[in-house]
Amino acid sequence: MTSPHTETSRLRGLMLVAGREIRVRGLSKANIISSLVTVAIVGVLAALPTFLGGDDGDTAIGLAGDEAGAMQTQLEAMGGFDVTVYDSVDEAERAVEDETVEAAVADGSLYSRDGVGNELEAQLDTAWHAAAVQTNLADAGLSDRQITEALAVQPLEWVTLDAGSGEVTPLDYFTGLILSIIMFMMLMTPTQYIAMGVVEEKSSRIVEILLTSLKPWQLLGGKVIGLGVISLVNLVAMVGVGLGVAAGTGMLADLPPGTASAAVSSIGWWLIALVLFGTLAGGVGSLVSRQEEAGSVLTPLIMALSLSYVGAIFLLNAPTSTFAQVLSIVPPFSAIAMPTRMAIAEVPAWEIAVAIGLLALAAAGALALGSQLYKRSVLYTGSRLKLSEALRRTA
Repeated sequence: MTSPHTETSRLRGLMLVAGREIRVRGLSKANIISSLVTVAIVGVLAALPTFLGGDDGDTAIGLAGDEAGAMQTQLEAMGGFDVTVYDSVDEAERAVEDETVEAAVADGSLYSRDGVGNELEAQLDTAWHAAAVQTNLADAGLSDRQITEALAVQPLEWVTLDAGSGEVTPLDYFTGLILSIIMFMMLMTPTQYIAMGVVEEKSSRIVEILLTSLKPWQLLGGKVIGLGVISLVNLVAMVGVGLGVAAGTGMLADLPPGTASAAVSSIGWWLIALVLFGTLAGGVGSLVSRQEEAGSVLTPLIMALSLSYVGAIFLLNAPTSTFAQVLSIVPPFSAIAMPTRMAIAEVPAWEIAVAIGLLALAAAGALALGSQLYKRSVLYTGSRLKLSEALRRTA
């Protein structure tokens, strides 16, 4: 039976390695600057739709005539208008000529200097008709309450017969794109660092000294935890800044309904995926003894991550298609594809549950494989070990 002292000693060794990774890499000047720049970029990207929207403020509209009061109510309900009511039609005309207002509506006429756009014309026409009806009902002797009841019409209920054919708006696409980029970056960086760190310790023979007082699993686990903590801080900062900027600019309400929850849940998806890719990176990194060879053993992992990212980009065009459903459920692609899909479309709960379960199983298998590779190969020096040879070696 393992004593509490032994368990504490094992945990202490694990945390010592993790702490070393955090101090050496996480608190380095280069990493801090890189993190700040990346978070700033995410903030700029989150505010970009607002800048590109070219919001020039409310449209100045002048009103005059008998329907002015009713029409002012209609325009204020629509929003986006700065309404001025004039005492006479002549005053409203002069306001248009002086460019005090963009257009004016008075006694059934629309006044402008050189015409108005189709959208503004449609809005003013709709408001005019509603105001005219309200005025006519009042002239007919109806009370305000009767007028309100007469004009109260329920909006059309949206019934989508074929949800799979719905088009993705530019804002939906942009939102999913940013989330997929963040997930890709936050998985790629620690995966490479873990593999390079293992190779560096092997080539310098430091690992031989460390293993005199630590177990292989403590070295690999501490490295994954340490670099994971660094990346987790960056990811939380990115998600927080992105959602904060979107809320501050008023864009959060315009984003797809599942964006905020998907962005927060992406942290959980990332944690599972880090176990998968991180432990495998440490395992395959132990197969080589020189930094020049690290790229060759990392290629399958890099390809898997790249394909996951590219697949997520493809599903942005059709998030409810069969391709998107399969890609967002099958690991390791689901690590990036599912949170991206959740951000722009409504995903059934059972698909999310299946995706989480399969990704967790894949992570458990990767943990077992990666730890065995590391344990059997980390002390080996010489030419690159083949995967089959490493698994046949005695630990």
